[in-house]
Amino acid sequence: MKKFSQKDAASRRMRAVRLLCVLAAGAFLPVSCAEDTWESLMTFNSEELRPPRLEKVVGVETDVFEAHFDKDTWVEPASLQVYPDLAVRSFEDGAPVVRIVLEEGGRPGQRYTLELSVRDARGNTCSFLYHFYGYNPRIPGMLINEVLVNTPSTTAYNQVEIIILADGDMGGVTLFEGTKSYADKTFIFPSLEVRQGDFILVHFNTVNAEGEVNETGGSKTAATGKGFKDTAWDFWLPETGNLTKDNETLSLYTNPEGDLIDGLLYTSRVYEAGAKYNGFGTSLMLNKAQELVSGGGWLTAGEDVFPQDGFDPTGATSTRTICRDSLSTDTDTAADWHIVPAGKRSPGAVNSDEVYK
Repeated sequence: MKKFSQKDAASRRMRAVRLLCVLAAGAFLPVSCAEDTWESLMTFNSEELRPPRLEKVVGVETDVFEAHFDKDTWVEPASLQVYPDLAVRSFEDGAPVVRIVLEEGGRPGQRYTLELSVRDARGNTCSFLYHFYGYNPRIPGMLINEVLVNTPSTTAYNQVEIIILADGDMGGVTLFEGTKSYADKTFIFPSLEVRQGDFILVHFNTVNAEGEVNETGGSKTAATGKGFKDTAWDFWLPETGNLTKDNETLSLYTNPEGDLIDGLLYTSRVYEAGAKYNGFGTSLMLNKAQELVSGGGWLTAGEDVFPQDGFDPTGATSTRTICRDSLSTDTDTAADWHIVPAGKRSPGAVNSDEVYK
């Protein structure tokens, strides 16, 4: 495989994409006019002609990651590269999971690109570029704690507050509007040391104004953009659009393809017998809700999820936010949440227990 420089690699980075799949020499059957030949073609097992399929790449240790395929897979050694600037020490193949050991570990949460060519036991080959994220062994405990999803005010954008429950590094942690498989908006945190009791504010639909500074330099006072708080770590998502004010999910994962940490299901819809998509209105919203439940981030009254399982955001405005209680209680149900009265929103601080009525 042609080698290319880090600069070339950067220009080729894109979402994970399969480059080229080649059937092994001799895999094609000869064609003749005999009837039994056509019958054999019709019954031939096409799976024997298919190369390995790459399903995911995940970090498992600071200096080890695994490429998961759907069948036993062998790597072409000369093709194996990791960009930017990670040298491969060794790998173990011949199984569905290829284990790759680095000379030294990558940065927690940083995006890397794996390039490799592989074959299966029959010699069917395929080449890949695939993004993955540096392993983070110190994911902090955290919860989504307060949400401003309605029309933004003159003093704040739409925002999601996260409360930190245990020390750690935010590198790679990912906030979705939606869930990882059904994401409408995505924010991947850079490496940031946080402590128990810290707050993080993620501001949506910002405008790249002066002062909209991502606070990664160790200071909570660097940002001065609309809605900033000196008591929180501020992050900004320019021109992303506002958060959906109704019928949506929010979720936190260990990385863009990682495990679910926490989630919120909110909707004012009401299920009626026979309604499509369990009453959520669209198959997309039902998929989001089901993935939140299957990931362990939300509990339901029955076997499947319905709108009545979610939190009803009716009454939330730019001054009346959706909040957990002052203890940040987490039972993974709608009972954890309430809407505070006007003037009681508390970004970057402990939530109010007062309830809007």
